[in-house]
Formats: sequence, structure tokens, C-alpha cells
Amino acid sequence: MTLPTPRYLPLGAIALTASVALVVTAAPATAQTTTAPLSTADNVEILLEAEVADTLGSSERSLTDSVIEDVLSERSTELSTLAAQDRDVRVDIREADHDSAFGVAIVTAPEVEGEEPYAWLFAAEQDGNGWDVGLEGTEEFSQLLAGSGLMDTEQRETVAASTDPDQLSPMAYTGVGLPFSIGTSMIMTGGPHGFSGGPPYSSVDFAGGNGQARAARGGYAYSLCTGWTRVIHDNGYSTDYYHLEDYQWLPGNNVGTGHYLGTQGNSLCAGGSTTGAHIHFALRGYTDPNAAGWYVALNGRTLGGWTFVEGANYGGYAYRNGVGNVYPGGSMYNYGF
Repeated sequence: MTLPTPRYLPLGAIALTASVALVVTAAPATAQTTTAPLSTADNVEILLEAEVADTLGSSERSLTDSVIEDVLSERSTELSTLAAQDRDVRVDIREADHDSAFGVAIVTAPEVEGEEPYAWLFAAEQDGNGWDVGLEGTEEFSQLLAGSGLMDTEQRETVAASTDPDQLSPMAYTGVGLPFSIGTSMIMTGGPHGFSGGPPYSSVDFAGGNGQARAARGGYAYSLCTGWTRVIHDNGYSTDYYHLEDYQWLPGNNVGTGHYLGTQGNSLCAGGSTTGAHIHFALRGYTDPNAAGWYVALNGRTLGGWTFVEGANYGGYAYRNGVGNVYPGGSMYNYGF
């Protein structure tokens, strides 16, 4: 005969049983500790149309988290650090099918002098392990974009090839004009300076003339936000145009040299500051695998027929043989390229 289980246990057994129970029940509490998705942080903004959201479905959050991870890695920072600097991460998903996506990622800047935003196009592909993401200027970006079914074939292949550091070679010839119509002039209000205050001195500011910003060379034009355009050229460079108003939204249009982009302005769609309406014009390059998809120094490069020489931030000058030098505050004529 099987003896019944005792209803009561000795006091020592009760204490031991309770102790074991505490140990057993405490372990799962530690195992359940999880990290909140990056996309839920207060300084993250997600933009996408309803159609794109429907296409991505439940994978939208994991895609956004993967893009943010790549941005943080590229900038060697954390979301908490950016938040302390009053910077946000903006993920704008422009196109998607069930296993590919394309868009714009921006690290915004506080609206104070000396602070500037950063932006990249991104391409992504989903597999069984999640989303692989490549930021513009990396080999991964070009491979993911080329292998996707997004965009039309010519745009996809051209942009992928034009931003792939493995397919490009450094060139002494820049082949880029100035950010206003060939055959016209504007005032160079700021000489070579950094996009974020420090080197490389990749940017110059222009104002005056008829005030219109125009593509310095043909290429595929992407509005990063309302007032900031990037044109990816077919020669290993791209050009940025910021602070624009009377703005033309361009979601990847194939534009020619001199295409209208907007007018000089004070737009701060991604942060930063202005002290007056102007065009902030910057040169980016893809030929250096160690700095691909990033701003390149203007020093010694010829744009619009002028060779730029850097000095102090916003100083320096540009020269053209047989014409002379132009210093900040001087008028510059666009000879084209």
C-alpha cells in the first residue's frame, strides 16, 4: 500500500523548501531583463508613408533598429550621448518591398552656431536573421541597392556604382561646378569651412545674385529633408545644398547640370544655424574606402573654374589663373567644369 503524502512537514523542512523556492523563482526574473528597442527612444523619429508601413508590417521596427545601429556605429556614439547633445536620429523609410528597403537616415543638430546635421541614404535587405543595412558610401550599401528590386533599373545601377568605393578611383579632376547657374555670379559669403565646424573644410557659402540654387553637375537628386538636397553624380562625388527655401522636392530624380533646387534661405530642416539667407554648398566623395560617403576637403580642388585654398575656418580664398583671387565677401563667376 502506498503511504499518503504528509500534509505537514517538519519546521526545518519547511524552511529548506522555502529557501529552494526562493532560489528557483528568483532565477527567471534575471533572465527576463530585456533592452528596449532603439526605435522607442525619445530622440528617435520614424517617417514613412502608410503604403510603406503596410508593406513592411511587423518588420518595420526591426528595420528601424538596424538602421539606427548602423548610424550609431558610423558616428561611434550612443543614443543617450546624442540626446545629451540635443540631437535626434531620424529614419525616413522611402521605399520598401517585403525584403528590401531604401531611405534616408539623419542625425539632427541643435539649432546653435557651429553645429551641423549628418545624413546618409541607406539600403537594407531582410533575411532569416533580420535586416542587413548599408549606409551610403559603403560597399554594403552599393551591393544591397544593386541587388534590390527598388527604384528603376538605371537609377539603381547608377547610384550603386557611383557610390561604391571598390569601383571608383581617386581623380584629380573634380568635374563639378558651383551651386548656381553657369555664366552667373554670386557672393562667396563664407570660404572653405567644415560641415560641422572642423575639418575637412568641404563647404562654402553663397548668397546674392538671383538667389537660386542649381545643381553643380547632373546626377540623381535626393531631398534629405525640406531644404536639404544631395545630388549623387556619376564621377565619384556628390554635392549637398542646405538651407534652401522655395524648395523643389526631389525623391531621386535624374537631373541635369543647372537644375533648379530652391533658393538661398534659412531652412533648418535638420537643425544647425544661419546668420542670413544663403546656400550651404558641400562636396562629398566616394573614392576613399576609409572615408567614403563623407565630406572631402576643397583645398586644391577646382569647382566652377576656381581652385580653392583653405585658411582659417570660413577664410581662405579661391583663384583662377588669369583672373585673380576671390576672398570671402567677393563675387565669384561660375565657369562650369
